[in-house]
Amino acid sequence: MTQKPARTPSTRTQIVFGAFFFVIPCALFILQLGSNDVQTGVLLTRLAPIQERPTQDIIVTAVKSDAQWDSIVVHHLGQPAGAPEELDRMHKNAGLSGLGYHFLIGNGNGFGDGDVHVGYRWLEQIAGARPIHADTDKWNDRTISVCLVGNGNMRRFTEQQMLHLSHLVQRLQLELSIPPSKVLLAEEINGGSNSPGVFFAEAQFKSQLLDPPRIP
Repeated sequence: MTQKPARTPSTRTQIVFGAFFFVIPCALFILQLGSNDVQTGVLLTRLAPIQERPTQDIIVTAVKSDAQWDSIVVHHLGQPAGAPEELDRMHKNAGLSGLGYHFLIGNGNGFGDGDVHVGYRWLEQIAGARPIHADTDKWNDRTISVCLVGNGNMRRFTEQQMLHLSHLVQRLQLELSIPPSKVLLAEEINGGSNSPGVFFAEAQFKSQLLDPPRIP
């Protein structure tokens, strides 16, 4: 596992003030103002299964003691390639404070196949950008946003993407006691969405979800 140092944003306060159209039909986001600096994150080039996860796991150590994360939503990017820095700039130009997702998983086009970019929103423990038509019963500021690079309506995601998606989601479930019923696809929170696409291996993915004990 290799890491790139995170760059701390100049402000953690973000103000919701509008909406913009992103690169895929399902990705209308609430705009948030923030730092003019390009936000970065940490790149994990190999995400081990939960039985082999390292003691110093950035995914877990970033979580604050009073964390209230309670659900996970999986999106696709809707385009065949994308790099974290490029998407960060794109989202910033559209009015966001930086990359709208907490996690981005590469497909080899833009950055490594299966590599997991841990975005500044997760490192700073702040909310992801909310799809404008999201069902508020299923999406809130405690929702963790995970995006797969690629278009699931055009082709399947790579084996490494699906493997590391499962490893990532399992770690989050175990650490935060998130049940399978709270691990959703973007189309499940937004009726107008078709993300992560018809070629997303939903049955395979959901069969690998954990049922961790709830924290009292």
